[in-house]
Amino acid sequence: MNPKTVSQLKTELLAKKKTILNLQELNKNIPAEDEQSMKDVIDRSDVEGEWFTKERMSQHWKVELAQINTSLQRIEAGTFGICIECDAGIPVKRLRVRPDATLCLDCQEIFEKENGSIRLSGPSSSGVLH
Repeated sequence: MNPKTVSQLKTELLAKKKTILNLQELNKNIPAEDEQSMKDVIDRSDVEGEWFTKERMSQHWKVELAQINTSLQRIEAGTFGICIECDAGIPVKRLRVRPDATLCLDCQEIFEKENGSIRLSGPSSSGVLH
């Protein structure tokens, strides 16, 4: 992969990381409802629903930040965009969608057939999507 493309992807990753960090900060600063509004069952249900959504988004952002950080580490190490199994290049289109991709499409397909799962990142990753 040419250095200009890697630089562009790095810039995109850093911008996305900044956005997520800002969203996390905003999410953290959303005030909890006071005790008075918790008295009504409907209000309580709404508050609990908001809390659940807030927590789910927080977890999603944590995973996304970990993927971005892994990608940035691979860029710094000079291994970004290179399949960890066969050393083939990973298509730029794939990296734009999955910047944490560590397998080319062929190796990803083999991995999924053998394991029935999707590798999230790195050779030692045990993360599986269900």
